[in-house]
Amino acid sequence: MNNPLLDSPNRVKLGVMAFNCSHGSTVTNVDEAWAMNWDDNMALARMADAAGMEALLPVGRWKGYGGQSNFNHRTYETLTWAAAIAAVTSYSTIFATVHAPVTHPVAAAKMAATVDHVAGGRFALNLVAGWYQDEFDMFGVQLHPHEERYDYAAEWLTLVKRLWQETAEFDFDGKYFQGKGLWSEPKPLQSPRPPIMNAGSSVTGHAFSAQHADMNFAMLRQLDEASDRAQIAQLKKLAVDLGRTSQCCIHVYVVCRETETEARDYLHRYVVEQGDDVAVNNMIEIFGSQSATLSDEVLEAFKFHFKAGFGGYPLVGTAEQIVAGIERLSNMGVDGLLISWVDYLGECQQWIDDVLPLMEQAGLREPHKGDS
Repeated sequence: MNNPLLDSPNRVKLGVMAFNCSHGSTVTNVDEAWAMNWDDNMALARMADAAGMEALLPVGRWKGYGGQSNFNHRTYETLTWAAAIAAVTSYSTIFATVHAPVTHPVAAAKMAATVDHVAGGRFALNLVAGWYQDEFDMFGVQLHPHEERYDYAAEWLTLVKRLWQETAEFDFDGKYFQGKGLWSEPKPLQSPRPPIMNAGSSVTGHAFSAQHADMNFAMLRQLDEASDRAQIAQLKKLAVDLGRTSQCCIHVYVVCRETETEARDYLHRYVVEQGDDVAVNNMIEIFGSQSATLSDEVLEAFKFHFKAGFGGYPLVGTAEQIVAGIERLSNMGVDGLLISWVDYLGECQQWIDDVLPLMEQAGLREPHKGDS
């Protein structure tokens, strides 16, 4: 079968993200926050897969953020997660999120190829240059200065691509990696290689994504619609200028209820009344000082969105309002939505029952016909 991320006919592709982590993407202390266990991971993956969602994306996390929730302190490692999830699904693209500084490219190339075989050619790589030094301290790894992290990631990715594609042994003598007689078999099922996503949001990150990735996982600044549209257009233009194309995917956090008032009330309850301010303040301090992605002013304004859905874009209201919001995003140039909820199982089923049919009516999706 073809990889649905690249070959889906849908105007807006859909995926579910971060359900390999405790609390998912919501920095909140509500009782119904995602506790994260394997049975629920399998149930959610199968639900999304059967509904024809194109992507299942785990977040790479090694350490929590403190506070009462200790947000994301329990997580499944993403490559082993991907292999297991691939074995219980048949349609969705299965991502692994890999931190270049802690996974050697020779090991990563073989592990990714293994998952691609388990998945029948549905694997995709989300490569992260690294930004959370507290996590890398556990590995004894000191991150390079921000700009150099992308030089390291580019060499890492060059080596992985060669291991995926070249059939003869080769030597490699780079700035960061050296090796003799490098070789990896089996190759991935996908030719010439599995798709690659990158979430670089700085100027350097955007340039890296345009040159090396098939998809940019963008964090919209949410200043206004014109600014968001310009941000997406610029990301795509960077790739076009290099003779390439790049899809633009964003993270959305969703609260769908029968009335807008109910949706807004629930959002207020889990974000304002029971949001974990200690954890989100820790997150913003780390993100601001170590990622060089957003300015201090934007980060401060983003506190609400970080609690609501790790800086994602809000889709809040009735099913009809949410579909109208998706249409606006599509018209702005967004190709795919990676979704998080507070209650993944219950709210994903609600999405399938209430939102997907309206997306089909609006011409944003086609009915899913099962395995192709």
